[in-house]
Amino acid sequence: MSSTSRERILTEALRLFGEQGFAKTSVAQIERAAGLSGGSGALYRHFKSKDELLVAAVNARLTDRGEWQQFLAPTFSVAAVLEASAPSGDTVDRLVALCRIGLARLDHDRDVTRILLRDNSIPAPLLEVFRQQEYAVVMSMVTHALVELAGDRAGEQDWNATAAVLVGALAHFWMMRDIFDGEHPAEVDTDRYLRATAELIAARLDWAGAEGEDRG
Repeated sequence: MSSTSRERILTEALRLFGEQGFAKTSVAQIERAAGLSGGSGALYRHFKSKDELLVAAVNARLTDRGEWQQFLAPTFSVAAVLEASAPSGDTVDRLVALCRIGLARLDHDRDVTRILLRDNSIPAPLLEVFRQQEYAVVMSMVTHALVELAGDRAGEQDWNATAAVLVGALAHFWMMRDIFDGEHPAEVDTDRYLRATAELIAARLDWAGAEGEDRG
C-alpha cells in the first residue's frame, strides 16, 4: 500500500533531522525528500511548524514497537525469552542477549537517538516525548528483566539504578560507534563490549545474592 504525503513527510523529516541536525534541515528539503515540491509550503498542510513535525515524527517512531511490543505485557517473562535465546548458557550469556535486544532497539531508533544525543537545537517538548514513550518503557523492561534474573537474590536491591547503568552503557557504546562510522574508538567490537557489560551486571547479581546470604 502506498504511503500518504503525511507519512512520507514524517519518515523523511526524521531521517534528515538525524543525518543533518534539526536546525540545519529546511522545510524545503523535507518537502523535496517526501516527493513534494520544495518550497511550496505543502508541509504546512499537515504540520503547523517544523517543531511540531519533529515531535510528531519522533513520537511515531518510538510508538512503532513491532516485535518489542510483547515485552510490555504485564505477564510477559523477559527471562524466559533470554533463556530461550541461550538455552545452554549462563547468566552472562542471557545478559548478553538482553544487551543485543537493547542495541537492536537503538538501531531501530537510530535517527531519534542521533537527534537526542548530538543535536542541542531540539525543542523541549521532544525530551518529554522521549522520556515517556521510550526511556521509561525501556527502563521498566530492563528492571523487570534484572529482577527476574536475580530470582531469590532480588531482595531489596536497587535494580532500577542497575538498569540505568546498563541502559547508559549500551547508549554510550551505540553513540560512540555511530560517531566513528561503525567502529568504537577503543577498538572494542560489539561482542567484546556486550560480554564485558554482561559480566559486570552478572557480578552485581552475584553480589546481591551474597549480601542476602550475609543478612541471613
